[in-house]
Amino acid sequence: MTETTKDDLRLWAIAHLAELESLKKKRRLREEAGEDAVTARDRILSSLPSGEIARLDAGLPSLLDKAERLGLKMMHPGDPEFPVMLGTLVSPPFLLFARGDLGALDRPSVAIVGAREAGEEALLEVTALACELSEAGFGIVSGLARGVDGAAHRGALQAGVPTVAVVGTGLDRVYPPEHRDLAREIVAKGGLLLSEFLPGEGPDGWHFPHRNRLVVGLSLAVIAGPHRRRSGTYVTARIALEEGRELLVFDRGARGWEGSGPTLLEEEGARRIASAEDVVAALLS
Repeated sequence: MTETTKDDLRLWAIAHLAELESLKKKRRLREEAGEDAVTARDRILSSLPSGEIARLDAGLPSLLDKAERLGLKMMHPGDPEFPVMLGTLVSPPFLLFARGDLGALDRPSVAIVGAREAGEEALLEVTALACELSEAGFGIVSGLARGVDGAAHRGALQAGVPTVAVVGTGLDRVYPPEHRDLAREIVAKGGLLLSEFLPGEGPDGWHFPHRNRLVVGLSLAVIAGPHRRRSGTYVTARIALEEGRELLVFDRGARGWEGSGPTLLEEEGARRIASAEDVVAALLS
């Protein structure tokens, strides 16, 4: 890494650390509509007291060393390997950690999200859809959570296609813990784990809604699977619309409350799909 590259990474990292600390305190640093990432970074850096910059800068060697020891790739919007789709977000991440094969991002991707508590029949249908979409040439993006997320990743793996998991912890942690084997399998089979959060960071509550915009950002369309009305999946669906992504709903196998969220989104204009062919038709239209 050249000195110029190191200095560029340093600027992105300081802005990223400042933003994470602010979000943890329920404040936002990026409030300017339409700001590109570089402008937002420079505005944040110029607003920080010199002592604050020095404090954040002092922690960077430890962060870089930890990322290197863990085998993590660090990317920022000025990096040629930074995911192109994330650059279209209203607030793209200043810093992104990756474990696995970045080639998993090469396919056009679809996100599948939904309830953690969905029943077995609904999850089997989600797995089948993800497998079908993977065989049709799509990448599957989700959040490694229990329920629908895990079923979506497993469907892609069943098809032998790499899948991308965007997580709400540092990449040296796995949440939920029972998905450790799934996370290992995703990486072992050519997939990718991504996170904005620093190594060592656990599953803090605010991480997950913040994480969900990246799930949306990496995808051409977001499929909202079984979920409750006004749940976290509903919030992710609204992000999809705000970011100009196609919003689709899928509730095959859903029972009781599992279909209430998809029904609400359909009433609000989302398109119902039942197969990979339906997804292709929605994107083409």
